[in-house]
Amino acid sequence: MTSKERRTQGLMKLKKMRVWMIIGYALIVVTALGVVSVYSAFKYQAALKSQASSLTSSLNVQLQLNLESYLSRIESVATMAFGVENAYTYDETTTKLEEYDKINLEKAISDELFSLCLMENFVDYGIVYRDNTKLGKVSNGTLQLFGNDLFTDLQAMIIRESTRDGWYTGYKNDYDRIYYVKQIHENALMVLSFYTTELQYVFDNPETMHDMAIRMTDKNYKMIYSSEKNELGQPLPEDLMENVQANNAGAILDEEYLTTVNTTDMNWHIVCSIPTDMILAEAMESRQSVRVLTFIAALLAVLAGSLFSFMLSDPISVIAVNMDD
Repeated sequence: MTSKERRTQGLMKLKKMRVWMIIGYALIVVTALGVVSVYSAFKYQAALKSQASSLTSSLNVQLQLNLESYLSRIESVATMAFGVENAYTYDETTTKLEEYDKINLEKAISDELFSLCLMENFVDYGIVYRDNTKLGKVSNGTLQLFGNDLFTDLQAMIIRESTRDGWYTGYKNDYDRIYYVKQIHENALMVLSFYTTELQYVFDNPETMHDMAIRMTDKNYKMIYSSEKNELGQPLPEDLMENVQANNAGAILDEEYLTTVNTTDMNWHIVCSIPTDMILAEAMESRQSVRVLTFIAALLAVLAGSLFSFMLSDPISVIAVNMDD
């Protein structure tokens, strides 16, 4: 092999080495940037999920506190009936008053109960006796709903033995009203109710969480309240039911929803849910931006590496060409 052939072969090897150097450098840069970008996107997505879970859990707890505060206020208004003269002691079923005195006494009690009823937007605010007679305001809707079982079924709603009272809704699958019943004495019950639509002020959804659905169900997972339309009295959606049944409190994240659950003393469930796609929408946008930036950075790095490779190999080529001289 002549000197010229060896020089030509050496130049070819040098060119191949330069090509492989550029390819190797490009692979290293692209791999490194790809790993960093994927890892960053994964960590950002995990942080976003954690932040969303924490935020919705805190909001769910706040909604539960709002509900408890609202119901406590209603109970306080109910106790005011015991301050009405004779309301606590009067028993319509055993009274020995003359008819005229009885009518006047009952009218006085009813008038006082009516005035207390105006303190809140109550549907019912009155006293029901064992023989189904009533004082105060007991609406026609309630009378039609309960019929002749008014006293008996209202008494069955008393589930807290210590305070002799209770909250109930869904009677005969009617979820338009929420009832509060308190025992006055053996033959009398204090009953009040309000429309479930009033809960919209309790479960006010902040604008920052406008994609979140807020629901409250009874112990049978039928909806007492829903921020979604036409769900009152309906079973909780199947895609949420499994997570809610498995957890009385906490946050659950699956492929479809981020769901937070809290359970009240009445065994009512407050359920907040956000579609997982909504949570990850920002992460997907960020991931797309990272991909574009990674591609641009890799392209610039490869171009810069190629330039440096040419700058490094050209002097060597010149030396090889002039070596014989």
